[in-house]
Amino acid sequence: MDPGKTLPEALDYSVFWLQTAAGDADLKAGIPPPLLSLQIKDFLNGPAEVYLDLSRPWKVNLSLVKLDQVTNFVKKILPRYQHDIASKTAVSPKRVDNKEEMFTSTFGLRNEPKSLGERTFGQGSSWKAVSFFQKFSIHTVQIVVVMETLPHPSRPGLLASLSSLKGVLNIKADPKPTGTITGATFTLQLKDLLIKTCLNDRNKALIGPFCCSVQLEAKWCMHSGSPDPFHSVPKVLADMKAGLIQIFWGQEHLNCLNMLHDLLHGYLRQEAKSQTSDHTRQPSFSVGRQQTSKTEQSSDDLRTGQFQYIQDADAQKLPNVFEVVFYNETDEHPGMMMWRYAEPRALTLVRINPVPFNTTDDPDISTADLGDVLQVPCSLEYWDELQKVFVDYRQFSLSESKACELQLPNITLANDQKELVASDLWRIVLNSNQEATEEQSSDGESGSQSLCDQLVSPMALAACTRVDSCFAPWFVSSLGVSLQLVQIELHLCHHLDQLGTAQASCLQAFTPDGKLPSEQEYMVISLKSPNVYLRQWSDGPVCQELQFSTIAECSVLEYRNLTMLSILKPLILHGQVAISNSSAEQLIDGNVFVDPIFINVGQHVIHSLDTAIRAWKQNQYPESEELVFSHFVICNDTQETLRFGQVDTDENVLLSSQHSHQYSWRSHKSHQLLHICIEGWGIWRWSEPFTVDNIGTFVRSIQYKGRTASLIIKVLPLNSVQKQIIICGRQAICSYLNQDIELKVVQCCSGQDGQVSIKEHFSTLPPNQKIPSFVLENTEFTQLYIKVKGDDVGWSADVCPESLQSEDSTVIQVPDSDGSVLHVWCSLLKLDADSPVQQRMVVFSPLFVMRSHLPDAIILHVERRSLGLKDPQLIKGKGQDESLLNVAPELVHHLTFQAREEDEASQCAVPISTALIKQIAQGPQRERSASKLLAEFYKVDTDARLAWPYITKETDSKHSSEALAQWDSPMQVKLSAWKPCLNTLLVELLPWALFINQSKWDLWLFEGEKIVVQVPAGKIIVPPNFKDPFQIGIYWASTNTVHKSTAIRLVHDITSPKWQDYPSSAIITLDEEGVTDTDVKLGAFPDHQKLCQFCISSVVRHGIQILVVEDKTVIINNTRHKIYYRPMVIFPEQATLREGDYMLESAVFHLAPARAESLGVPSSIPCWDFVAGGSLSELNDPLPQKHLLLGYCSHIGASSCHNWSLPALIRHDFPRQSVAVPLGDSSENGFCSRAVVMTYQEYLGVTYVTLSEDCSPRMIIHNRCPVSIMMKENIKDTPKCTVYCRKIPSEASIHHELYHHVWSFPDCKNEDNLPGVHLRAIPRSDLPEEWSDCIDLKSPGTQVIFLPSYGYVYVDIIHQSSTITMTLAPEGRAGPVLTSLYGMPQQAIAVRVLIAQASLTVNDDITNQCKSTELLRITLDNVLLNLAPLVNHYRPAVHEFRAEPSHCFSEIYLLELCIGDLQVDNQLYHRTSFHFPALLCQELKPESPQWKTGFSPALSAKDLDGYKHKCFLKAHVLLREQDFVFAVNEVNFELKPARLYVEDTFVYYIKTLFNTYIPDIGLYRKQARTLAISTAVPRVPGHVLNATYALVNPVKMQRLTIQAVSLLVSVHASIKLYIASDHAPLSFSLFERGPIYTTPRQLIHALAMHYAAGALFRAGWVVGSLEILGSPANLVRSIGNGIADFFRLPYEGLTRGPGAFVSGVSRGTTSFVKHISKGTLTSITNLATSLARNMDRLSLDEEHYMRQEEWRRQLPDSLGEGLRQGLSRLGISLLGAIAGIVDQPMQNFQKTSEVSAGRKAKDVISGVGKGIVGVLTKPIGGAAELVSQTGYGILHGAGLSQLPKQRFHPTEQQNDQAPNSHVKYVWKMLHSLGRPEVFMALEVVIVSNSGQEYQGCLLLTSEVLFVVSVSEDTQQQAFPVTEIECSLHPKKENCLHIVLKQQRVSYDSEGDGIRERLSEQQYERLVDYVTRTSHYIMPSSAAMLQAPLVIIADPPAVRTKTYQYLVDQHCGSVFVSKFAMVKNKALRKGFH
Repeated sequence: MDPGKTLPEALDYSVFWLQTAAGDADLKAGIPPPLLSLQIKDFLNGPAEVYLDLSRPWKVNLSLVKLDQVTNFVKKILPRYQHDIASKTAVSPKRVDNKEEMFTSTFGLRNEPKSLGERTFGQGSSWKAVSFFQKFSIHTVQIVVVMETLPHPSRPGLLASLSSLKGVLNIKADPKPTGTITGATFTLQLKDLLIKTCLNDRNKALIGPFCCSVQLEAKWCMHSGSPDPFHSVPKVLADMKAGLIQIFWGQEHLNCLNMLHDLLHGYLRQEAKSQTSDHTRQPSFSVGRQQTSKTEQSSDDLRTGQFQYIQDADAQKLPNVFEVVFYNETDEHPGMMMWRYAEPRALTLVRINPVPFNTTDDPDISTADLGDVLQVPCSLEYWDELQKVFVDYRQFSLSESKACELQLPNITLANDQKELVASDLWRIVLNSNQEATEEQSSDGESGSQSLCDQLVSPMALAACTRVDSCFAPWFVSSLGVSLQLVQIELHLCHHLDQLGTAQASCLQAFTPDGKLPSEQEYMVISLKSPNVYLRQWSDGPVCQELQFSTIAECSVLEYRNLTMLSILKPLILHGQVAISNSSAEQLIDGNVFVDPIFINVGQHVIHSLDTAIRAWKQNQYPESEELVFSHFVICNDTQETLRFGQVDTDENVLLSSQHSHQYSWRSHKSHQLLHICIEGWGIWRWSEPFTVDNIGTFVRSIQYKGRTASLIIKVLPLNSVQKQIIICGRQAICSYLNQDIELKVVQCCSGQDGQVSIKEHFSTLPPNQKIPSFVLENTEFTQLYIKVKGDDVGWSADVCPESLQSEDSTVIQVPDSDGSVLHVWCSLLKLDADSPVQQRMVVFSPLFVMRSHLPDAIILHVERRSLGLKDPQLIKGKGQDESLLNVAPELVHHLTFQAREEDEASQCAVPISTALIKQIAQGPQRERSASKLLAEFYKVDTDARLAWPYITKETDSKHSSEALAQWDSPMQVKLSAWKPCLNTLLVELLPWALFINQSKWDLWLFEGEKIVVQVPAGKIIVPPNFKDPFQIGIYWASTNTVHKSTAIRLVHDITSPKWQDYPSSAIITLDEEGVTDTDVKLGAFPDHQKLCQFCISSVVRHGIQILVVEDKTVIINNTRHKIYYRPMVIFPEQATLREGDYMLESAVFHLAPARAESLGVPSSIPCWDFVAGGSLSELNDPLPQKHLLLGYCSHIGASSCHNWSLPALIRHDFPRQSVAVPLGDSSENGFCSRAVVMTYQEYLGVTYVTLSEDCSPRMIIHNRCPVSIMMKENIKDTPKCTVYCRKIPSEASIHHELYHHVWSFPDCKNEDNLPGVHLRAIPRSDLPEEWSDCIDLKSPGTQVIFLPSYGYVYVDIIHQSSTITMTLAPEGRAGPVLTSLYGMPQQAIAVRVLIAQASLTVNDDITNQCKSTELLRITLDNVLLNLAPLVNHYRPAVHEFRAEPSHCFSEIYLLELCIGDLQVDNQLYHRTSFHFPALLCQELKPESPQWKTGFSPALSAKDLDGYKHKCFLKAHVLLREQDFVFAVNEVNFELKPARLYVEDTFVYYIKTLFNTYIPDIGLYRKQARTLAISTAVPRVPGHVLNATYALVNPVKMQRLTIQAVSLLVSVHASIKLYIASDHAPLSFSLFERGPIYTTPRQLIHALAMHYAAGALFRAGWVVGSLEILGSPANLVRSIGNGIADFFRLPYEGLTRGPGAFVSGVSRGTTSFVKHISKGTLTSITNLATSLARNMDRLSLDEEHYMRQEEWRRQLPDSLGEGLRQGLSRLGISLLGAIAGIVDQPMQNFQKTSEVSAGRKAKDVISGVGKGIVGVLTKPIGGAAELVSQTGYGILHGAGLSQLPKQRFHPTEQQNDQAPNSHVKYVWKMLHSLGRPEVFMALEVVIVSNSGQEYQGCLLLTSEVLFVVSVSEDTQQQAFPVTEIECSLHPKKENCLHIVLKQQRVSYDSEGDGIRERLSEQQYERLVDYVTRTSHYIMPSSAAMLQAPLVIIADPPAVRTKTYQYLVDQHCGSVFVSKFAMVKNKALRKGFH
């Protein structure tokens, strides 16, 4: 406020806290409503009623800043009050208000019991005032709440609004004077509830709008939350019902909520710091069940006289308390008996004695004859107060002879309340499953069971039924929540402003036009009828039960047509979850049933999902590349502005020059063709339509005023789904110059009248780029001028493109700004010269380009001797291209080189001139080279040339054949063509070699005894030519000498001269492409000797020999800690020394920790220290071993042994080691070490050692003894390396890995022979070393050993997955260690998922763009997924009373996957000539259990075991859960006999489509620019990284078991010759390995070898199953099975009796005949089929072969049909053989009509030969086909066919039938409105005036309501929202009415002047007022004479028209709500 003001004004209050707006005035009175009205009724006579009405819209603005202001204000004005509250809170922290106590107890928190007086007083005082009121009612209109947190630049917030609220609270109280409340009901109705997120002043809907009603019912009764009889806490039932709820979720929603969460979390954390709490949290003790609440038992409730019987009651009548109502059977409902208790009771016993049946009326029924056959099915049901339905509890049957007793849960043994059912209303329904019984009954029982409804009367049932019940408060739920919704729709969206904005690398040459919708809805997940029921019992341990059910489906956006594809068809999902919480554990038990699951996947779906995943990864990373969503990207590479669109639609898209547009089709119901026009050429002169689905290049022409414009359209693939369409002109201009030039293009065109007009086009050509092409014909492009960019320079001479030939170029002289002349090559290249898509490319390039491969810059002197000029120029080197300056054409230039200014130039001059380019041979593929040249400018096919100095760690085959340019001369100048098709001459300066020092040492090069040169670390030099072997030397300061390596000789090709012979031991040879190692020994004293190892590699690149010297060993630290390491070389004979002997003064190096989510920085090991005692002379014999010592501190010396690990050996056969690195004096989680994995990889001569954190160490040792202990392994075999003893500190825990584990990795063997270990206490120095007995590590359990010099020690061994835990405890402490071991887990999860059927369909979307065809279908039946904790599988981990430093408790879970049936179908079987309809199926299909949809989730264990026994596939996986992370422990896989069908043609077809289903990751990868490689940091190859990851994360399993597998394999190969093997038996033996600790590669290798060996052993059966041989193996197998059954079945029957024996003989004989006949027929049929197919192929008649294959797939069903088909095909084959002699030559003659006569004669002769061959082969094939068809007919007719059938017939999804998406309406249909916001798109059925109905859609925008026809895909109508009314029909709720009101304006004058125009409401009010008040006025006679009679005038005429639409009721209500909001916003009513 202005300090000069004394009073504030209204403008000074700029922050709004509470706002109101004008409400709707009264319709009749016109009075504005009040803000608030309060009404109280009957407050004097009885319980009062309170009504509160808020009649104006409210808007509340909340924030944390305002909350702080309110708090500070209250503290200032009420300081004493705050102090009193704080003191009271401190004195009695447990006192809470009873209202809070109600909700607290509801959620399971217990309070201390109060005394009787306290309770009575608390109950009365809390609710005494409330009992005086009977009803509270509140009604509001619009309420808007804006919630913000703290000030932030993005201003995140939430906005909640609703249009009206109605709340009613009804209170039921006892009559006075007690005033006790017995119940309360609160009803809340919310209308149009809407929640939005606010970010950057943008609001986006999050939830809603939707309408809901909430009803809370509180009953003061005894229940689990309030077991006392005073009912202090009520039982609460909540019921919520809502319609359609739409939830929108995108990147902006997530970012806003994350921002709010962070701000709120920071605020609360700051508040927590500012406030000091004096209260300490009291420990919560679990209170058990109240012992005071005794169980009330009652027996024989219905027959003891307590209940009153009521007969013949109305069906709608329910019994009252203690009433039994009997309902006789009617057509609507069965007979039943229903009774009600006073409170919810659980039934403990239900026994029905034999019931007398009423059979006297029917003489045909005799119970004596029927016996126990006659039974009446019944069901016991209870009333569920949440679901408001009767729920089936038990099924049973009544009988006349047997009593029936139901199995009910025992109350005393029940652990959870969910096992008991307590209800006050029960009933027994007679004949409940009559329909199911009749369907399943046999013929003999159907007659009796059909009369069950007449047999038993409900009254007779009551007389024979005993019901015992029980009541206890603890099994009555205290809370019940019911949630019933109509539908939930989750809309997943992309918000492009939150994603990456960088230009896509694949479209770098073009700028996006930004016309994509900023919000894209890409997926809709719909949950129909979701119902959730929650019950909670609050007695002691809180138990919750959740039941849910819904129907789910999902659809995804397809970006080609912007339609929605269904990927998940509607499935039924229901189940229950029970959660039990107690102080000891939490149990979660769930059952889920799904039926069925149908998933459709195709290329379009995969593209949409992959794009969605990339979009979410890009969230809040604006530097990421912009995603390419659509399937087409149209790029304008012309100078013109283009306009294009889909033909036959209203689409037209404007695309500027050098811009790209992501395009999707406007309509999927029209022809998907594009047409294009040039903006400014008349009124949209469209070109001919063209398709963009086929890759290629074509041209379209546009005619206008005599001119022709040709647009060349190039369709290029981006990936398998997306394509790039580049539109360019005929004239492309490119520049390879290094400066900007300006162009002037002269166009000469003639009009329709013959006049010639000349136009000039100006443009700027940037360096090394191209400009958009010119849309000019070759005849119009007449002249071209260029000049250097600037104002004071002139143009060059004109260049006429027509004068330039395609093979010629010209030199243009361009004036420069300094007065000189720049000479430039101008080349004209033609692309596709002989085709209509011819394109010309004008390229400007320099005359000469210099490329120096030297490491330093040089000075180049260009001497023009004829002119006497010499110009120096600095050439940078390092492989960079630079244009030569001051050069001229046709002159000879002499080049001389000068290294430095102080040096002299070279004596030898190199002459160059422009004429030399003609002597250089051009490539033969000039056309292809020109296209590649143009592609470089589009940056699509860039030459990823290796950067200087050409070092690579990847093997590249294309450089392998590169030869060394020279080796005996230091330098070479090479002249070549710079680019293909250009005349630019490239001058290359090539050294003979580059010597690169990548080590950490400064190296000296020696040749003999002569020092050649010094190479500092990280430097690159050009070495002199080595004539003799060279050596590498290192200067060592301690000895002041340079120590040399072994001599290295470079070996070249055979043209090199004879090198002198050297001893092989003294010389190391190095090839041009090779790697070698060399060592340098440093130091002369034994204690200070070091070894430096180098790797020298040689490659040839660009004719240069690249010599790289790098350190032999590279070490990488991938851990998050800094690690010190000490490299050492230890001799084997010294390895037996003690540990302290290695703590010499040696070099210590450190490794920096790796950054988060990144790999460590590689570092090379410079040198290795020799251990004392080793001499340099002993370096080679014996061979020393390299070791590493790791630690976390750099201290060295004899006293720092505990700071370093044991020596870790660096060897190639030890790829992985787990090293325990000591932590020194500190500890971490109780451990004094940290496990680190050290891996070894060697690649191209360099050793890579990686250090990573070990998440699962092999061994953990806990030493609880007070003395330190040494441990050594008892290795029986010869050790592969030195074995060190492990020191275990006292009272500590360490990690360890046995040397046996190191040696055996990565072997995958069946058994792991763990060695034993010996222990000894570390004694004093005067005591001898004595070891204990061997400890067996293979046996888990406790062992007692004697430790010399200490005593007995208890050793406890536990195997957990791949970790061995060994605990050492002294004898005195063994008790607490070994007795407190077995604790219960903190959390246990049991989940069972039952899937009746699951099917995955793989569709092909790209082969045919008009439809999607099914390719493969995988069908699973009766899938069981069971996850349950495994009891007593392994012994749990050791736990002492103090914290154990081992891992947390890990629970073992058993995951079972059982599949009843599995089949993989070939869905193309009916469309093409494939042989097999299925690829994989079960051999024998036994009857599998079929689950009903309404199953009980609690299936019995017996049913599940029976189901598992019948399953086709079973997988048992033991999982170890720790910290919610599951690790695989054991795997057991079992597969029943199966059939496998393999067909080569189908495999090849799938192979061609396989890559189209894999997302293209290279599309968004930024193109790596070739940068100079830093030689300071070594690079790690990708091969090493992948191998290291596999070593660090090995496959860890206790056991892998794959049971024996039997397969019948059928293989058909028909590419060249038809070879088939049918039902060849393959059997594979058991595969079992364990424990497994290996790499995935090794495990796969073991599996492959096992099954390859099994297949080889059965190769004879495969050969014997060949059809061409008649399948003798199958015949033998069939005869063997028949003979086996012939003897086996009678023998089995003989053991069971004579009758079974006779039956066995009959069945054995039948099986014998069946198998023999089936085998014989199958063998003959297969032989005939194979012969027929091969004859058809040999006929050389493709048409005949295809016709026969098509007919052959129509298999006959009977013998008659087989004979008919076989005879007809034999006849056709005979006719074809005769006709082929004439037909084949004629066909060949007609095919070759446009070739030469000689070729025609040759083809005719070939046709004659084919005809003659057909005469021989076709009759043989036809005869064989007759036999084949007859055999198939017999086999099919007798039911002996073996081919499986498809489970589902393939269907085609037509693209034009797909529904439109929300994105299409926004992007394509409403593009003319800019960027409209479509609030809702409602699918409707439009009803025309004539009553016709057709599909449509209503689009609601902020101003207009559009009506769209779905069939035509166009707009039909548009209504302004302010002029229409939208409502649902009150009687037909699925009918939506839109009323258009247009008021007719009247201009008639009234009286002397024009009256003010009144609105319709004002006019009606005026008329009503005059009519009502006129008869009260007594007019005088004068007035009667003067005034005329009052006549009621008609209201102003309003024209209305009603449109009718059929909609979904719930979607329509949401649409009406959104329409009201949009209209109110347009009319500025309320808040928005």
